[in-house]
Amino acid sequence: MAKPAEDLSQYDKDIRIGGIEGGATHSTLVIIDGKGTPLTEVKGPPTNHWALGMDETAARISAMVQRGKENLDIPESVPLNALALSLSGCEEEVTNRLLADTVLQNHPNVAKECFVSSDTLGSLRTALDSCGIVLIAGTGSKGLMINADGTTVTCGGWGHMMGDEGSAYWLTQRACKYVFDDIDGLFAAPQPISYVWPALRTFFNVTDRTNLLTHLYTDFDKSKFSKFAKEIAVGCENEDPLCLHLMAEGGTILAKYVVALAKNAHNTLKLAHGGLKVICVGSVWKSWEHMKDSFLNEIYDSEAVDELTLLRLTVSAAVGASYVAAEKINWAFPKSYEKNAEQFYHFKRENFVKPVPKIKSAPRLVPCNTAKRD
Repeated sequence: MAKPAEDLSQYDKDIRIGGIEGGATHSTLVIIDGKGTPLTEVKGPPTNHWALGMDETAARISAMVQRGKENLDIPESVPLNALALSLSGCEEEVTNRLLADTVLQNHPNVAKECFVSSDTLGSLRTALDSCGIVLIAGTGSKGLMINADGTTVTCGGWGHMMGDEGSAYWLTQRACKYVFDDIDGLFAAPQPISYVWPALRTFFNVTDRTNLLTHLYTDFDKSKFSKFAKEIAVGCENEDPLCLHLMAEGGTILAKYVVALAKNAHNTLKLAHGGLKVICVGSVWKSWEHMKDSFLNEIYDSEAVDELTLLRLTVSAAVGASYVAAEKINWAFPKSYEKNAEQFYHFKRENFVKPVPKIKSAPRLVPCNTAKRD
């Protein structure tokens, strides 16, 4: 049990606490002072220990902290008071402890204490005091809910081989699958591939499907592969039917995450002002307007949620990680939750009118073997 917080306000200027948000494509470090004021922000490389190994991940974390200390004229030999790592792939307490120990043992000047948790926790604690839902849809996808009593429930987060539904990776893989099957004559794509197939060839600089296999297998890079989702977003802006269909499928899947978690939500969360709070993190949410109808239809049809507020962060989730670090060393200060996030949609069942789908999901009637082959 944590001891009562001491009045340490006279030391505020000397306290330096760090938080790192890390994913498959990049990482961000924020260092705050004893009053919770962000002092510097540092961008860094990916920090997923499953892909990099413990030693390389620890080295990257150390390098980011060193750059942060340089920005603040803190000597390299002076460690931060505490550092919290909120990283993708950090779901197990045993491996989390191993990563924290590796950081402290290999790089003792990084921080006096180090704490490791899932990337979803940093996102949640950036915007909410203690409980709610975080739904990540970036390179990968995952949902996490913390109830008022501190119990946690997760959904997804199993990586691209077993999940990542609704993520940028999933959108790209699904686009490839539609193209491959359509050209093979196995299954007709739900909409013409006339934009997606040329876009894939251009993006990956290939001439046919055989060349594309290199990016799927031999030289697979999840981060690079997932970036094709941006081209799908462009296709949506230009009203390409297949891109709109893909994004609508993604919206349905992401809503299913919320529904799965909501079934285990305590009434404290569901009956709060604004209903169930969902923090939406990741680049896929930038295409909300193209996912909105299918997402809301799924929420409505499930009957699992009567009221829902969707929030997006206005600051890095590294801020929330730094809050976690402060609490771990029993350092208290007021937190600016209301400034760290903004509402972008509020759903209330009694006021909701189901929209008419823009793109019908029925397969094309044109025989798929008429498609242009490689």
